[in-house]
Amino acid sequence: KTQPILFYAIVNDKSFTLNTQSTIVFETVVINEGDHYNKNDGVFVAPQDGVYMFSWTVSTPDANWLMTELVVEEKVISSTGVRDVDSGSRSSASMTAFCRMKRDEHAFVRTTGQSGSNYIYSHNNLQRTSFLGMLIKAD
Repeated sequence: KTQPILFYAIVNDKSFTLNTQSTIVFETVVINEGDHYNKNDGVFVAPQDGVYMFSWTVSTPDANWLMTELVVEEKVISSTGVRDVDSGSRSSASMTAFCRMKRDEHAFVRTTGQSGSNYIYSHNNLQRTSFLGMLIKAD
């Protein structure tokens, strides 16, 4: 029987700003079957060739800007972002992407090069910023 390869991690109960092209570290691991996601650097390393699915959600409040992208070996696979337009409100954006990865390739979510200040908001009982990935089909 093969071991499942999947992870789900969140940014837990904090807000902070990142510059352009900064990796988002989802430091609180909810599940990490196979232990291929690193909570210290925010990077998933593919343990085998195959098709992987990734999904992430980012949140920001109060007229802030947050643009993110999924990167596999320095290739941008997809992106999503949000700009909240009202003070006192909170907005979220999500994206799901599929890609083929080779063994030992790296996948992570980072801020794009579009804005110098990306404000991440993730709080318990409100919006949480999160990242998940799983092997869909092994090659």
